[in-house]
Amino acid sequence: METQFSQSGQFQKEKFSAFIKELVQRFKPEQLYSFGKNIDFKVNDGCFIENYSTENYHYFLLMVIESVTRIEHEVQDFANNHYPFGKITILAHGQETIAAAIKANNRFFITVYNEGKILYSRDGMVQPFQTMSLIPTQGAVKAQKHYNHRFTLAIGFLKSAKECLTNQHYNLNAFMAHQVVEQCCIALIRVHLAYRSDIHNLYRQLRLCDSFSPAPSSLFLSGREDDKRLFDIMVKSYSAARYIDDFKVEQADAEQIFTRVSTFLKLTEIMCSDKINSLATVAESYTQLKKEREVVYGG
Repeated sequence: METQFSQSGQFQKEKFSAFIKELVQRFKPEQLYSFGKNIDFKVNDGCFIENYSTENYHYFLLMVIESVTRIEHEVQDFANNHYPFGKITILAHGQETIAAAIKANNRFFITVYNEGKILYSRDGMVQPFQTMSLIPTQGAVKAQKHYNHRFTLAIGFLKSAKECLTNQHYNLNAFMAHQVVEQCCIALIRVHLAYRSDIHNLYRQLRLCDSFSPAPSSLFLSGREDDKRLFDIMVKSYSAARYIDDFKVEQADAEQIFTRVSTFLKLTEIMCSDKINSLATVAESYTQLKKEREVVYGG
């Protein structure tokens, strides 16, 4: 079987464009921005293996709406149900909310407005709207503050998960593990994107993490069936451990979940530390450049 990426890419482009039209018709947004796209290629080619190629697409969109009413869950459900040709992660916010965030020097919205690709605009504008420039001097400080808060919570939940495991409370162990992953994802998203996520669904949190790194989702969703099974147990535990009488987590599953969550906590620590250091470097360079300009221009 001959690989034909160009045809596959054209097919994907057509289907994605058709979906955008459906999305616009259904929700009537003010603007629609793309702030990322992941394409994973896999090719098998050899004498002793069936030859084939696959492409997996994941799009990241920001929908700007007129109302301040949050419709994000409805929009995401629409994408999940109407686009079977890949993944689409959508964030939806009102114009006033975004304007206030940009005025407050929010790194996420300023970056999307200045560097994102505009897919649709009600007024017909096809070029990105250039908003105010980001002032990066406090980026590392803010990221460190949010990281400290969320990581402390994650450590506390992990200690609780360990206690539950020791005392053979396997259902509660899975629930506490869920809380660890949730807090870690919130920290990762806040540090890397400067976006305040109020998403509780772990699948959606990990999908949003994919916009800056595949590492978080790869740890839990590598493609192996058992990985997905264990992750599903943890996801279900969020409500089932408290409200479903016949929900039961086996000891072996609880132990594996705890091990993976412990690893995820360490991954979060490393990734956030690296990003905070990067933000600090950017802030230092910005401050130094500003000083040099003041010397040259006498500002």
